[in-house]
Amino acid sequence: MPPELARLGHVALETPDLDGSLSFFSDVVGFEEVEREGDTSYLRAVDEFDHHSIALTEAEESGVDHIGWQTVDSESLSAFAERLEGEGIDVTWVEAGEELGQGEAIRFSTPTGHEFEFYHEMEKPDPPAERRSKLKNKTYSRTTTNPIAPRRIDHTQLWDTDAAGFAEWLQEALGFTVQEQYDRTDGSRWGTFLTACGNKIEAAVIDDEEAGNDPALHHIAYKVDTADDLFDAHDAMNEHGIPTDGIGQHSISRGKFLYVRDPVSGHRIEFNAGGYLVFDPNWEPIAWTEDDLEDRQWIGQIKSKERVNY
Repeated sequence: MPPELARLGHVALETPDLDGSLSFFSDVVGFEEVEREGDTSYLRAVDEFDHHSIALTEAEESGVDHIGWQTVDSESLSAFAERLEGEGIDVTWVEAGEELGQGEAIRFSTPTGHEFEFYHEMEKPDPPAERRSKLKNKTYSRTTTNPIAPRRIDHTQLWDTDAAGFAEWLQEALGFTVQEQYDRTDGSRWGTFLTACGNKIEAAVIDDEEAGNDPALHHIAYKVDTADDLFDAHDAMNEHGIPTDGIGQHSISRGKFLYVRDPVSGHRIEFNAGGYLVFDPNWEPIAWTEDDLEDRQWIGQIKSKERVNY
């Protein structure tokens, strides 16, 4: 059997001021700090079982250390390492526990420069007793958490000056599948929307129209329950004096969105509601062109193209 990825797992971010960023990610947005070691804090959303879906590390400047993907089994780690090395890609093995809560992993740079990590095992720690839900199939109690806290990690948006080539490599080398795609009127590809697990978009690969830019992360998206949560989140940002980057509904994926950035690091979080799931093994990608939708959004717009490099 060929190696397989199971899903998007976590993103490791860098910030010039860890405590300052934590005041945004934890106090304002509502992520739960699971553990802290040295200059790194491990966070998870309130309905996640895994040890973390965000790692925040203090560094000289903002950056993205890696994006973590979980494999379907431990054997896939070695198989992926062999496949990647066969393509001439350097693979670094990471010992279990080097990233807290995580088992053995491999890290590598994709051909266009995105930093990826593959792992299989991740701890599922219990929250503190005073914050734990009485439901065994739920982690944190809503009565103890920030009411706008996002539920779970959903997807990343990756910018690349060779977005079409990167998306093709994700399919051929790593087994991603395409859910939707958007072409300009000249036939060039603006965006490819892919998944590793087969039931939703997990990597939105966008063509960076400013030639010469390094590959970058535009945002990490987290699910909330309803569109009302987007307005509650907007209200909370206003109360804290944090500007937002736009609210509305995408055409691609049909997801409703609110974007907001950490004032310290510039890392962007998308609150995402709605959308659809795909379980059909015979799914045909939905193809969009500028003739279908010139503005690419159904309602509203995102105000900023700022993104953070690796």
